[in-house]
Amino acid sequence: FWLKLFGSSTPPSSACHQRSTKAVAMLFAVALAVVLPQAVFASARGLAEARADAGVTPVQKVLQMLDSMLAKGKRAKHEEEEEFAKFHEWCDGVRAEKTRSIEEASEQIAQLSADAANAESDAEVLAREIAELEAAIARAEEEAATATALRKKENADYEAQHADFSESIDAIARAVQVLKARTADIPQSLVQVRSLPLLPQHAKAAITAYLEMGSGNTGGDLGVPEANAYEFQSGGVIAMLEKLALKFKDQRLALQKAEMSAKANYEMLMQQLEDNLKADKATATQKTAAKAGRLEDAASAKAEKEITEKAKAEDEKTLSNTLSECHARSEEYERNQVLRSEEVKAIEKAMDILSSAAVAGHAETYLPGASLSQAHATMFTQLLAATGREGSERPQGRAAAYLQARAKQLGSRYLAVMASHAAEDPFAKVKKMIKD
Repeated sequence: FWLKLFGSSTPPSSACHQRSTKAVAMLFAVALAVVLPQAVFASARGLAEARADAGVTPVQKVLQMLDSMLAKGKRAKHEEEEEFAKFHEWCDGVRAEKTRSIEEASEQIAQLSADAANAESDAEVLAREIAELEAAIARAEEEAATATALRKKENADYEAQHADFSESIDAIARAVQVLKARTADIPQSLVQVRSLPLLPQHAKAAITAYLEMGSGNTGGDLGVPEANAYEFQSGGVIAMLEKLALKFKDQRLALQKAEMSAKANYEMLMQQLEDNLKADKATATQKTAAKAGRLEDAASAKAEKEITEKAKAEDEKTLSNTLSECHARSEEYERNQVLRSEEVKAIEKAMDILSSAAVAGHAETYLPGASLSQAHATMFTQLLAATGREGSERPQGRAAAYLQARAKQLGSRYLAVMASHAAEDPFAKVKKMIKD
């Protein structure tokens, strides 16, 4: 366009070329001086009109954004408080439940230990009692065996003595009968009586003398005595024999009574021993069963104790983990609450910066309602000056810088994001257009 205006297609000379270049530069400068202000005024006018139509300035938009984020921050802080309250309630519930469970388990373990010890002690006592009963049973059985053997011997002796007495009494009765009848059997009967083992020695001597007297020859054979020879002597022998018969009968009766008494005593002893044995055996059986039961109780208590100890260990582990988790979450919550409070304070401070009297001096620039004619007169100069300012000189820049600094101090990503949004320049496009 510029070549067509100031020259033809024929290449000019060197001097002409230099003059043409200077002319083009001058015209470009004039055009820039005329066109650029109009473009800037038009852009600024359009931006001002758009702001006026919207009724919101850039500062107000930042304030609205900060106010919205402040509300979100407070809401997040409140929600975190509610969530932590529920978590804290859960922690308290688990802690109370597990603590109670551990205490109950400890009491149960102590009781089970005592139960097992008591059961084992009872079993030991029962074992000693059973041993004593078994010893008593053995002694009773031995005593019964000894008594039975003695009774058998006593009965055998009784039978022998009773037979001797009966035989003696019968022999004496026959001899007395023969002597009284004066039959020829007198010598044989007296010889039989003299041979009796129970017959006293003096009786044997008397019978011998009687027999010798009757034979007339003490060294010869005994003959049948004559009636006159025996008449006087036979009365004395008969009396002696009858007296011996009575004595033997009395002794036999005493022997019978002694036998009856010994038998009764034996039977009574055996009955007592039998009763004792029966009772001791029954008691031993009961105590043996009781001992087995107590040993089973001890084993059951030990097994239950082991199970309870394992459950207690699990509860202790759960309680420890829960307490650690709750402590960590509590510390995290406290840090977060401090961070949230500082974030809220930082946002409120940033809003104070934007709303302070320092911003009032820029109302004509940042607030709606300023005279449009005044804006037209000063806009170009302000925009050109704005292109050379640092962002921190603006209220938004100061607020953004404050938020960024607090974000670094607190380590808050939330404030960093707000600082980034607050730092956005609504005139960035105009500035870029002016710079370009």
